[in-house]
Amino acid sequence: MDWTLNIFTLNCWGIPVVSKNRKERIQAIAKYLMNSPHTIVCLQEIWSEKDFLFLKESLKDTLPFSHYFYSGVLGSGLCVFSKWLIQDVFFHQWPLNGYIHKIHHGDWFGGKGVGLCRIRYKDKIINVYCTHLHAEYHEDDMYLAHRVLQAYSTAEFVNLTTSPADVSILAGDLNTAPGELSFRLVSQLPSLLDPYELKCEGNNPAIAKPSGTCDNVNNSYSDSKLTKSMPEGKRIDHILFKVSSSWEVDVINFGNPLEDRVPGEEFSYSDHNAVSLEICMKVNSEKKSCNKSNLFDETIAQAIEVCKEATVTINKSKRLFLISGGILFMFLLALFVESSSVTPKRTSPSIQVLLKNLLFHSALEAILL
Repeated sequence: MDWTLNIFTLNCWGIPVVSKNRKERIQAIAKYLMNSPHTIVCLQEIWSEKDFLFLKESLKDTLPFSHYFYSGVLGSGLCVFSKWLIQDVFFHQWPLNGYIHKIHHGDWFGGKGVGLCRIRYKDKIINVYCTHLHAEYHEDDMYLAHRVLQAYSTAEFVNLTTSPADVSILAGDLNTAPGELSFRLVSQLPSLLDPYELKCEGNNPAIAKPSGTCDNVNNSYSDSKLTKSMPEGKRIDHILFKVSSSWEVDVINFGNPLEDRVPGEEFSYSDHNAVSLEICMKVNSEKKSCNKSNLFDETIAQAIEVCKEATVTINKSKRLFLISGGILFMFLLALFVESSSVTPKRTSPSIQVLLKNLLFHSALEAILL
């Protein structure tokens, strides 16, 4: 018997104090989901427990089952809402997740990873994976190796846990576009399909919008400098899926279901655009087996090279900070000896404080890198 799934994902940009219009946007997201046809919802960057509890209370009639993945110091920011029973949950925290001394980035403190909710619909099992990979932050992408390892760890986790699910869904902000190394890792190993590349039976024109989910010209929070060069933005938020050999799938609708602005306001629902996917599951009488692509060998070789290059860069940085720290220590030692002499010369206290701070920073960088 045929059955349908309607999945929704959104990076909500819910950082307390920092995120603009956070309270109003969370309320608008709740209002939209209360009246939406979605059966499974994956949200990222819900950093405030109050926001999660508000969403849980608001959606108790339409999406009565929910789970927040607590992790790290701040929480993972990941949560899942479902129309059907969440039978089991598990959180796989990544072993590499940014740097502790990059406090302004905050990824390390979130203890991020991939959350699994195993949902039961009648006699069907649905695996839902919700995740948020490390962002770039800079053009030189100092976190590329982190994101590559996170993508591989996620792909391995999905690949090992899909059975015995009838359908497995990976949804979230992957911070990587199709064709990029991290995207190839996360999709090729567990053989996940990208609905963007599949034939869509009857796409709803209301959601068939430009595919870019970040820095899209239609989003009020997008950087105007970036939108001039690439108005559509980058497609880094995804819903990927895989069905067991007992089923075949038709993509009914795929796109961004949210309006460009919150109704009655001048701002968008988030700094990212949402993604929704509606699929129809049909019994597969032929039960064809799924063969993994040979392209994965090439992808994993490239990933290993990225990690090797990152290791070389880190070792160079460590040596640089150790040398800098040694030089600063010698300066401070000389100042101490001078101040202890019979005829000490007066040294500015501000210079001493500056040298001590630089020495501390160099030592910290050398230890934590």
